[in-house]
Amino acid sequence: MDKTDYIKQLKSLIKKYHPDLHNDSYCESVYNDITVKLVNKLNELKTSENNQISAKEQDYKYYKLGVKYYKNIHPNSFYKRNQDTTFETKPYDELVSVLNNIYLSFNLSEHYFNLVINEYPKSPYAEDAKDKIKLLQKLHKSYENIILEENKIIDSTGFMNEMELKMM
Repeated sequence: MDKTDYIKQLKSLIKKYHPDLHNDSYCESVYNDITVKLVNKLNELKTSENNQISAKEQDYKYYKLGVKYYKNIHPNSFYKRNQDTTFETKPYDELVSVLNNIYLSFNLSEHYFNLVINEYPKSPYAEDAKDKIKLLQKLHKSYENIILEENKIIDSTGFMNEMELKMM
């Protein structure tokens, strides 16, 4: 029996045994039992529907989290912009913090993309997650070459060429 048939049947029983139509205590107890069962069944149906919807959307949630952390992996966080629109490297302490956040973002984004790929292989997001993991591997190699002590500045054109990335 589906949800609508179940609801129709219970509503007809409620109408049949409604206390306003009968002055009998038996009818009132039956009405109360039916009402309690109806409310419980409706709550049960709602939670099962919500669980089905959330399971369907879980792949997107994982993908979205992966993208969120993926966006944190960008060399612009190593620089601060001056008022005259020039850029300079942040102080060492800030650079260490930025680099730690970037490495954390690498791990988290890869984790969420792998969840999409492994748990939802037929998801529409699985192929893009695979592509993003490939890019993560390339980006990770470039970040391994950063030596904070030397205050090495990243050349964005060279970085794009080295990573075989194209400007859109």
